[in-house]
Amino acid sequence: MNDPQSGHGAPVAPAVGGGATTAGIEAPAGTPGRGAPAPETVVRPVRDDDLLRLTWVADPRMSPDGARVAFTRVWVDPASGEYCTALSLADAEALPPGPAATGADAGQARPLTFGPKDSQPRWSPDGAFLAFVRSPGGKEPAQLFVLPLGGGEARQVCRLAKGASEPAWSPDGRRIAFLSGTNPALDEPEKEKPKHEPGRVVTRPVFRENDEGFLDLDHLSQIWVVEVDAGTPRPLTSGPFAAGPPRWSADGTRILFVSDRRPEPWFGLEASVLYAISPDAATATANLTVVLDHGGPITSFVAHPDGRIATLGFLNPPEPRSYVGSRLMVTGAGASRSEVTDAAPACPDEFGGAINSDQHPPRGGGAAPLAFADGGRSVCCALARHGGAALARVDLATGTVTRLTPADRDLIAGTASADGRHWALTIGTPERPGDLYRLDIESGTLTRLWAPNERVFAGLALGSVEEFWYPSFDGTKIQAWLVKPPDFDPAKRYPLVLEIHGGPHTAYGHGFFHEFHHLAGAGYLVLYTNPRGSTTYGDAFADCIQYRFPGDDARDLLAGVDAVIARGFVDEARLGVTGGSGGGLLTNWLVTQTERFAAAVTQRCVADWASFYYSADFAMFVPFWFRKPPFEDPREYLERSPVAFADRITTPLMIIHSEEDWRTPIGQGEAMFRALKQQKKPVVMVRFPGESHELSRSGVPSRRVENQRHIRAWFDRWLMGRATPEYGV
Repeated sequence: MNDPQSGHGAPVAPAVGGGATTAGIEAPAGTPGRGAPAPETVVRPVRDDDLLRLTWVADPRMSPDGARVAFTRVWVDPASGEYCTALSLADAEALPPGPAATGADAGQARPLTFGPKDSQPRWSPDGAFLAFVRSPGGKEPAQLFVLPLGGGEARQVCRLAKGASEPAWSPDGRRIAFLSGTNPALDEPEKEKPKHEPGRVVTRPVFRENDEGFLDLDHLSQIWVVEVDAGTPRPLTSGPFAAGPPRWSADGTRILFVSDRRPEPWFGLEASVLYAISPDAATATANLTVVLDHGGPITSFVAHPDGRIATLGFLNPPEPRSYVGSRLMVTGAGASRSEVTDAAPACPDEFGGAINSDQHPPRGGGAAPLAFADGGRSVCCALARHGGAALARVDLATGTVTRLTPADRDLIAGTASADGRHWALTIGTPERPGDLYRLDIESGTLTRLWAPNERVFAGLALGSVEEFWYPSFDGTKIQAWLVKPPDFDPAKRYPLVLEIHGGPHTAYGHGFFHEFHHLAGAGYLVLYTNPRGSTTYGDAFADCIQYRFPGDDARDLLAGVDAVIARGFVDEARLGVTGGSGGGLLTNWLVTQTERFAAAVTQRCVADWASFYYSADFAMFVPFWFRKPPFEDPREYLERSPVAFADRITTPLMIIHSEEDWRTPIGQGEAMFRALKQQKKPVVMVRFPGESHELSRSGVPSRRVENQRHIRAWFDRWLMGRATPEYGV
């Protein structure tokens, strides 16, 4: 589920180099390289445990001169069963001419470190050093290191009780700003810790966060700075408000960061402010100045040397909405709301937008692309439209938007050279999780530098992924994708599984889903769609479900099932449905509204809106999904709560939930389980200890595999007739 306090329709210019979907991309060639898993002797369908064989490209960082790319390599260690991260380097200039320049050989990216917990590479201004963070493992926090690229060992720069993250070099290369939750007043090494964890005094409605746990208000992230050569780290901010990642001004006199410093933000619309502080401040938070406050959230920013600032975010509307699309805005420092300029007002697509995949890097992170280019005459950033995400250039004089990478791709992360011409990008497709690319925005050449999973996929038979549109019940066009079994025969009839995304304000699209290919490899058709409420189709399409979720979105989903059935290769008696978060809500809802599904799996679901209001990790005090709180109008919550209609359910239901899911707490799944058990209906609950709302995307690798095994086993039981005595049904 989205925290709703967290566009799409008009055409933009085609990708540089032509209008075809592969414009500007050199086709992969060459032999997969060293370090990749050995290819299978026989090509076979995708299995659940193939996830353990993948390598992910995270946080690509282009060198200042555009010649090299540093990135975080992520893989699963077979011995420990844990994710490992290490730094790698790809040379973008010295690749040999011809087919090998596509970089399908994994050896073209050389390791800089061997981990197992190294990440966040950041180039020094002269390109001679990389700052990064390294954890010794376990629960020890990551510390700040500097690696000389000319040779030599990495050197630890500082040691803090709560570690360091998000390093940023000063323009002269002498200092590094970073984030740390260390509190000098409380973190004396000699201070004795209590033998048992004490009770928590809670005074705020938001006191824990999904995937983070309970908030430690004494150790919020603050801005620190340290001299690279044997300096003592100093905090620049402090107090009850967390700071976002630091960025230096071009002249090195200020450090910029985003923060929401309202004492009670849960009573208002989402908002944040861009602040500046001197790196020479004698005391923490002294002389903090407001750089930009435009009355809305700032999700990302970049400052130009001439003082202009480009931001991704939006201006809050007069009345609460469940969704407002992100815009690219450019303004001078100190501008008021009325002075903020939308850089491309005629383009309704979502600037800085992204699409879903269960194979974005599970560790290592990555930056949303945003940089000035062409000498400050344009800004480049991600642009999401119709289930795809691409890098786009916005001409600041005319507002013209030009796509620089193909529209039917999954742009995951990226950064630019100092002049904004060369880009390091991670791009995925429905057939691949995400490879490393280099883009020259002047020539339009997009070159694949490293494809770490070619040997894995050389031994796998992937089913084809078909994109199509269908009319819903009222004629609204809905975009969808259908994954077919590898040996698909249109003369046969197959079981079909409907997959429903969460959010609700997010989107499926041209990204890779291991879960979908695993089910297709087991003989299922897999349908995934973007019903009303999805992003990448404009604000109106996404926001139209406000105060009616679930509702017409569920009808859109059923219309998609009907559209595929009409093609004649679906066995209507063998329909399954599954989804997570908001998709879990819709799964629950659909089985209360129809008996046509023979099996369902609801994951990290919502079942009872009133209890969700009281227990989710974000406060719903602003009326973005419901007009009133449940103690004032319980009927509105009841009418949209699937558990209230549990007596209608006849579909066998599996409930998968994580025990440390603070977004949709596990009581939601327990409600559905208990309601169906009392009625002696076929139901089973699978509980994952130690996991959060992110189980299927970044949970412990073995549990992610187990999660997929349960999903397939449940569908195999009811759609394929295979025995599953472990479920007791």
